Amino acid sequence: MKTLATAIFVERSLENLDWVIYVLVASMFVLAIGRIIFAQNYEALGNMEKFQGVNDNQALFGLTFQVLLAVLLSSLIMNYLNADYDYIFHTPLLKILAGSAVILGYFALRHVFSLIAAFALGINFDQSFQMKTSNFYRAYSVAVLWLAVLIFYFSDFPFKMAFLIGVALILVIIRGLQFFYRFKNQTNQESKIWYYNILYLCALEILPVLVLFKFLTTW
Repeated sequence: MKTLATAIFVERSLENLDWVIYVLVASMFVLAIGRIIFAQNYEALGNMEKFQGVNDNQALFGLTFQVLLAVLLSSLIMNYLNADYDYIFHTPLLKILAGSAVILGYFALRHVFSLIAAFALGINFDQSFQMKTSNFYRAYSVAVLWLAVLIFYFSDFPFKMAFLIGVALILVIIRGLQFFYRFKNQTNQESKIWYYNILYLCALEILPVLVLFKFLTTW
């Protein structure tokens, strides 16, 4: 795993940061358009119970934030990518597009593996509740990443790797809060059983990641 990480991630300095401004402005533009299209969702983001009652197009709302999350995450790690493929992805924006495509592909495969695992193990869950919970916390993750990109590229503090680790920890905490709320408020009575929660977590969260990681390392 360490060898794989060092082969992919190599710190590199970037001088021209105009692309960062483009990414941040484009992200804000998408959020502004979303604020108009998904007005009820945005108004309810401050309260989970209220958000659960909103019936705006949650699938499109969630997809928008997934794309933003992929783009912003790619922007953060872009200058750590190995230079072997610079002859193809020779500009930062091309690297971000490629990185976003990989991340979105990972999200899609992970979703497919989760559905397969849920079917194989006979796990039933409220899809609407799951989607709304994920969308609520994903919006906060995007906000954290937007600020992280701004601070990472336009600040002078020397410990940027430590900053990235801190951002990762915040995202993990947000993810943990999502799991906690999901398990605490799941309507299915089976979810109240502790071993059902463990089975759910392993099948729909951990197993897809392990399968994809094994595939990538083998490939």
